[in-house]
Amino acid sequence: MAVTIEGMTEGQRERKSSALRQALWLALAFGLLKYGLQTLGQVVMQHAGYGIFRDELYFIVCGRHLAWGYVDQPPMVPLLTRISELVFGIHSLALFRTFASLAGAAEVALTGVLAWRMGGSRWAQALAMTGVLLAPMVIGIDATISTNMLEPALWTIVALALMELARLAERGVRSGPVVARWWVVMGAAAGLCIENKWTIVFFLVCLLAALLLTEQRKILLSKWFAVGFALIVLIALPNLIWEVHHQWATLQLLHNDQVDGKNVHVGPVAFVLNQVKVLGLLMAPLWIAGVVWLLAGRRAKTFRFLGVTYALFLPLMMILHAKDYYLAAIYPLYFAAGAAAWDGWLQKAWLRRGVVPAYVAANVALTAVVLPAILPVLPPVKEIAYMQRLHLAPPKMETGATATLPQYFADMLDWRHKANLLADAYWSLPAAERKEAVIYAKNYGDASAVNVYRPDVPTAISGHQNYFLWGPRGATGKVMIIFGDSIATDEKEFDSVQVYARDTNPLVEPYERGPILICKGLHGNLETLWPKVKFWY
Repeated sequence: MAVTIEGMTEGQRERKSSALRQALWLALAFGLLKYGLQTLGQVVMQHAGYGIFRDELYFIVCGRHLAWGYVDQPPMVPLLTRISELVFGIHSLALFRTFASLAGAAEVALTGVLAWRMGGSRWAQALAMTGVLLAPMVIGIDATISTNMLEPALWTIVALALMELARLAERGVRSGPVVARWWVVMGAAAGLCIENKWTIVFFLVCLLAALLLTEQRKILLSKWFAVGFALIVLIALPNLIWEVHHQWATLQLLHNDQVDGKNVHVGPVAFVLNQVKVLGLLMAPLWIAGVVWLLAGRRAKTFRFLGVTYALFLPLMMILHAKDYYLAAIYPLYFAAGAAAWDGWLQKAWLRRGVVPAYVAANVALTAVVLPAILPVLPPVKEIAYMQRLHLAPPKMETGATATLPQYFADMLDWRHKANLLADAYWSLPAAERKEAVIYAKNYGDASAVNVYRPDVPTAISGHQNYFLWGPRGATGKVMIIFGDSIATDEKEFDSVQVYARDTNPLVEPYERGPILICKGLHGNLETLWPKVKFWY
C-alpha cells in the first residue's frame, strides 16, 4: 500500500516507508488477535450446544449448485462456503467458519491502516482497531458465514483507495501509474463486493455524491475514473446477466420484503439510537467523534467526503427501512477517523497514558458483561436466564421472531434433529412408496438441514428463495413428507394426511415447531402446481 510521492527526498521516503511498516505490523498483530478470539468463540459456541446457522445450511446447498446468482444473493458467499465445506468440512464450527474469521481479522487490520493514513499515531491506530474489535455488531456479524462478512473489508479498501487518490490530487498528482493503481484497486474491490451483496451500490452512490459535494471532486476528473467504473461493471456483469435472465429475481425479493412487513421498521430516532446500541454504548464517543471530525475538522479536510458520505448514507438507510446491521460495513471508517481525531485532541501525554487505557478497559469490561447477548457462548437455558437477569435483549429484526432466545441464537439450534425427523418419516414408508416420496419444507432452513445432514434420503425441495428455481426435481406429489405451511396439508388437497411426529422444541421460533406430515395422493401434479409454492420473502 506504499505510495511514492513526487518530490520526496530519499530520507523522507525512508521515514515514510518505516512508518508504513510499523503501521502494517501493528495492524497485523491486531488482525491475528481478532482471528484468535473469533476462533476461540467458535469453539465455545459449539461446546455450548450450538451448531450451523440456518443461512449457513442454505449457503452449503447453494454452494453445491454454483451459479452466477441466486434469488437472494450474488455468487460470492456460496462459492466460499463450498470451498470451506470441501477443505474444512462442517463438523468443526471454528474450521468451517474460517473465512468469516479471516474477514473479521482483515476488517480490524484495515481499520488500523485507515487510522494511520488519517494521521493517527500508533496508539490512535490501536484505539481504532480496539473499537472495531469490541463493537457488539461486529462481533455478531463475524461469528457466522454470511453475506455481511466480506463487506467491511471490501468497503474499507474502496474508501482507502479514494483517500489515497484524494491525497495525491491535493499534491497535484492526478495521473500516472500510482493513480491508475488506486483506481484499479477501488474498482476491483467494489466489483467483488457487488458479487457478494448489492448493498455496496448504495454506499457507492453516496460516495460519488459526497465527492461531487466536496473539494475532492477533482479526483473524478482523472481518465482512470472511467477505468475504475468500467472495472466495477465488468466484475459485476455475470451476476447482472443472471438477474436479467431470471427477471431480476433479487429485486422481486426485496420488493416482497418491503410490502409484506417481514422486517421490523423503526422511526429515525430509534434507528439512530440502535446504531449507538449495537456498536456499544461506550464506543459512541469514538466513532461519532470520527463523523464530526471528518465533517468539520481542519486536519480532515482531505477526507471530508467520507464525513459527507455518512451524512447521506444514514438517512438513505432509514428511508429504505434497512436493518441495523446494513450499516455495519461503513463504521471502520469512523472508528479510524475518531481515533485520529482523539490523537489531535489529546495532546498531553498523561491524557493518552491515563484516559485512553481507562476508556479501553471500560469497554472491555462492558463487552465481557454483554457478550452472552452478542454470541451464544452459554447453553440455551443459561443464556435465557443470564439475559433476563441483566435485562439484555438484542434489537428485534423480523416481525415473526418471538422465541425466548434471540432469533440469531435460535437459528443455530435443532437443525440436525429436524432433519432426522423428516428422514425418519421417509424411512417409515413402505419401499414402494419411498420410490415416489419427496420431502417438502416451506423454508430453506428445514430443506437445507435435510440436504446437509441426511444424504441418505432424496433431495428435499421447497418453494423458498432459490429452492423454487431448482424446482420439484421430478416429484409428482403422490407421496410427500411435509413440514411447515405448504401448498396443501389437509384432505382437500390429498387423499390422506397423517401426522408422523411433532417438533416441539420451545427454544426455536414458533414457525420451526409443528407436525411432520405424511401426505399421499396430491390432487394434481406437483410440476403443474409448482408456481403456487413460490415463496420469495
